[in-house]
Amino acid sequence: MAEETMSIQRAERVDHQLIRAIGVPGLAANIVNSTIGAGIFVLPAAMARGLGPAAPLAFVVCAIAMVLFVTCFAIAGSRVSLTGGLYAYVEVAFGRYVGFLAGALYCLTAISAVAGVVNVCVDSIAGLMPFSGNPFIRVVVIFLVYGALVVINIRGVREGAGAVTIVTIVKLLPILVFVCVGIFFIHPLNIAWPGWPGSKALGDSVILLMFAFVGIEVGLIPSGEVKNPARTVP
Repeated sequence: MAEETMSIQRAERVDHQLIRAIGVPGLAANIVNSTIGAGIFVLPAAMARGLGPAAPLAFVVCAIAMVLFVTCFAIAGSRVSLTGGLYAYVEVAFGRYVGFLAGALYCLTAISAVAGVVNVCVDSIAGLMPFSGNPFIRVVVIFLVYGALVVINIRGVREGAGAVTIVTIVKLLPILVFVCVGIFFIHPLNIAWPGWPGSKALGDSVILLMFAFVGIEVGLIPSGEVKNPARTVP
């Protein structure tokens, strides 16, 4: 127990050396940017195939479930201001070993998720520029995407927060335009439910849809660089 307490104290001393430059706008942009990714652009079609007109119901059910998940992170993030997010919260609550397991499992999950997201990104680019579908060019594009992210992180926390804000706006604009224009093309017959969807189909869709909401926890990883986490995180 004493060793774990010393470990947490060392982590706090290291975090005190970090620049706490991320405020509410930067943290909010980071969370929105992490959440709105490939899933929001790809999964609606999969939901429509599985549930038809009842697809919005899956979003509502999943959102309600995620509120409980997000509330836990908001409470933990307001009380533990260490860098690491999920790993830091688990380590403080259950010790270094359990924290290590949580961090390692999350790292493996994140690596797989990032690989999937960057592949969807390249597929989207190939849809606009068919020549990028070439295997060699595909690899080059993936390296450029990761290289740009590395450069932004090396530049510093302020530059990173600024880049995240810009990317978030770029992501939200097409969604906003789509909603504003698409609302005039809604046909009531297309959204009329022929019947209540089966519990299995709804459950399968909600589980798949969880991917669209994953990313909220990523925004809290740099908590050691957040201004006044006790007030900013919630």
